Amino acid sequence: MGNCNGFIFDQPFKCFFKAYLNPNTSFYLNVIQLILMKKQLLMMSFFMAIGVIAAAQSKSKSKAAPKAKTETKSTASRSNSSSLRAYGKGDNLLNVGIGIGSPFFGSGYSSSLPVNPSVSFEKGITDEISVGGQVAYASSKYNVDLPGSNYSFKQNAFYIGARGSYHFNEIFKLDPKFDVYGGASLGYVIASVSDKDGFNGTTGSGIGFGLFAGGKYYFSNNTSVFAELGYQSLAVLNVGIAFKL
Repeated sequence: MGNCNGFIFDQPFKCFFKAYLNPNTSFYLNVIQLILMKKQLLMMSFFMAIGVIAAAQSKSKSKAAPKAKTETKSTASRSNSSSLRAYGKGDNLLNVGIGIGSPFFGSGYSSSLPVNPSVSFEKGITDEISVGGQVAYASSKYNVDLPGSNYSFKQNAFYIGARGSYHFNEIFKLDPKFDVYGGASLGYVIASVSDKDGFNGTTGSGIGFGLFAGGKYYFSNNTSVFAELGYQSLAVLNVGIAFKL
């Protein structure tokens, strides 16, 4: 037989109805206490669960933050490394220079301009090859000594053409501030002649080509000084400043 005055009994249903019909029994009070105790335990369990979840989330965030910070540093490092390269695929290169020693004019000519201006632009199509175009201008004066007189005329030359370069930076593992390249150009020279007596005409126009070797030194991410040496249509040596656009 069970004991309805305690929590250990053999006939739970009979004891329950007995307690229900007689609220003054000690069993009824024990049931109420048990229910209240269960509520307290449930509340304690609920708040403990919230505390555990909050602690777990805080720990997860603290682990993720250094990782994100590390990834940010790594990304910034890669970006800085990329921005410091002297040349790469996709670069837009603008050279503004002056030419010295034009091979276009023959002997007896003296330069009318102290320098021959030139502008070139190239686009990087691979990490080694860039292609583009170039324009240049030169002017010289020719003096003819005749008995009792002196005759002179002026010849102007305008060059427009295409050019391409091969960059050796990766092959030679150069410092990111240096760009070493060699290339070729092909275009057309438009020449004109004029004298002080009012004569104007065109002469000497034709195909212009060149082979050159060059180098750049970047003193900032997008600005450098350059020099190109070789046989080009209107200059043997070109020097100037270059920009990445």
